[in-house]
Amino acid sequence: MSNNCLFSKSLLIIAALTAAGARGWGEGGQTGEEFLIKPLAGEVDFFPAVVQFSPLPAGPVWQGQKEPVSKEGWRQTVDHLLEHGFRGIESVRGDLPKAENGDPAIYPENPARYVEDYARSRGMILTHHTGGLEGFGREAPPAPSVYSPEYSQAVRERVKTALESLKNIQRLYNVFTYQDEPFHWGPKSFGNSEEDQAEFRKRYGYELPVDLESVRNDPKKWLEVINFRSDNFPDGWRQVYKAIKEVNPNFLVTMTHDSHNTFGAGYSSHSEIAIDDVYHWGGDFADMFVFDIYPYMMFDFRFGQCGQLPQPRISQTHYSFAQMRNLTRAYQKKLGFWVGTYNPAWFQFYLCPELAGLYWSEREMSTTAVAAGADYLLTGYNIPVDARHWESFGEGLRLIQKAGGRLLGAPKVKAKACMLFPRTHYIQMQEEYFNVGLSFELFLRAFGELDILHEEQVVDERLDGYQVLVLFDVKVLPAKAAERIAAFVEKGGVVIADCVPQMNEYKEPMATMAELFGVRDAETGRIVRSGHWVPYRNTHPAMWANRPAEPPDETVYKTDRLAGEVLGQALEVELVSPRGCTVGGGEVLAKTEAGQPGVVRRKVGGGQAFLLGFCNTSQPF
Repeated sequence: MSNNCLFSKSLLIIAALTAAGARGWGEGGQTGEEFLIKPLAGEVDFFPAVVQFSPLPAGPVWQGQKEPVSKEGWRQTVDHLLEHGFRGIESVRGDLPKAENGDPAIYPENPARYVEDYARSRGMILTHHTGGLEGFGREAPPAPSVYSPEYSQAVRERVKTALESLKNIQRLYNVFTYQDEPFHWGPKSFGNSEEDQAEFRKRYGYELPVDLESVRNDPKKWLEVINFRSDNFPDGWRQVYKAIKEVNPNFLVTMTHDSHNTFGAGYSSHSEIAIDDVYHWGGDFADMFVFDIYPYMMFDFRFGQCGQLPQPRISQTHYSFAQMRNLTRAYQKKLGFWVGTYNPAWFQFYLCPELAGLYWSEREMSTTAVAAGADYLLTGYNIPVDARHWESFGEGLRLIQKAGGRLLGAPKVKAKACMLFPRTHYIQMQEEYFNVGLSFELFLRAFGELDILHEEQVVDERLDGYQVLVLFDVKVLPAKAAERIAAFVEKGGVVIADCVPQMNEYKEPMATMAELFGVRDAETGRIVRSGHWVPYRNTHPAMWANRPAEPPDETVYKTDRLAGEVLGQALEVELVSPRGCTVGGGEVLAKTEAGQPGVVRRKVGGGQAFLLGFCNTSQPF
């Protein structure tokens, strides 16, 4: 590795522990009621950690009292945010306490503006929210259609109105301009206007099936219709992005992606069907993509019994971050993260003594996010109401700020191994692909760093330069992708799988992958898990959400055991959902107690393909 290589973010944070301290921020002085605000000049030289201006839990600062606060009090509160590692605030809401006919020499006439100005004079950046400028949502189709000439005109009018007041704001860093956490909430979000139908006809050469169920048993049409329905979102966002840049190109256009529906958890969840994923949508309609997942404050959206156990800790966070990192790396965009805080503004149904005791949770999530590749942090939502949470959070942010802006120039090092996200499998099988994050976590802990490679990135046998590809629970794979993966192994790559994809994109039989592993008649069964366990902790009892009326019995499953030695590694493993196969060309490295192939290897050209005879995703941990 050359001397010019970039350190990983996690190593840079650790190295910063020996630094002489955080950078100074007090160069913006004040004269009377006027603050000197330095404009942003290119990239910031600190790590952008942003908080909503809200009451603090302790100290000689504003703690939410309704009586007027002096100018000194407001300044002390902002200073306290800086001391805790924050380098930005959201646009302040206009509901801060102010004195009626008070003395402006003591009490500011406009406390919100005073706080913003003082914060910016101390070098803090500003984050702003306009609300969704695209004009469509989860439960209704865009009106007018994104394929109508009227749509672009309507967008431009909304953009001009929303951005007019932002033109002269100094130190404006980024603006959230889209609907929060977009996804299609089932067929009710599908448009069938003349423009929609004309666009579909142009792309696919036949009439748009208005009734989705009418093509359920036609895999080719099903795939095309689902993709078309999903694609109307980015088709609209690209028009919004163009208008924003024409009106005001001086801030980072920011979008929040969903915490689960767009990472393989849409089916039977809030989005009802498997339809959306972040990489398929693309990244050419924003400058920064932020997402949130909150395993400590709420729940992590694993399906079935897996969601009842908080182990392995933050597995779905690692899995989701890998997908977001793949998106932002491929499109060269910034990556942000909402850090859930112990505050009732977002988690009022969950706060309890148990969570209060997890005082380190904000610190762990913020440092984990930065180590995973985040370039921006935003609290979701408000400052922790618990003093111990707040002080621990500050410890983590101060650590991050010791490395500061250097982190922005040190992206997370690309791994040597990647896991495939199989969009076609997700669409055609219409089953959740989120619990597979447990398999992702197992690989991560056993072998080290692991990235996500989307199926649409398998464009040749190079597989974007990765050396190892893992396939977890993949039953459907486009024929071209399968051929390229086989060529990848031929040229020296390694593939590890726990399931053999034996159907192409149209669910037709495909032998490519079975031949690669040297097996036939490979089983693909697993425990079917459903519903999300919602652990309400105060006002409501725990409950199942998104669970069918007659859920599958998760307590009924097959088991087996694998004992012995494989490639010099001693094994003593209980297997859940073993998957049998007939070996024909592969080498059996280990058998289960039942005599089934436990590990099969086939050497092909300069590479190797390994098949595990069991499902990695079946066990909760």
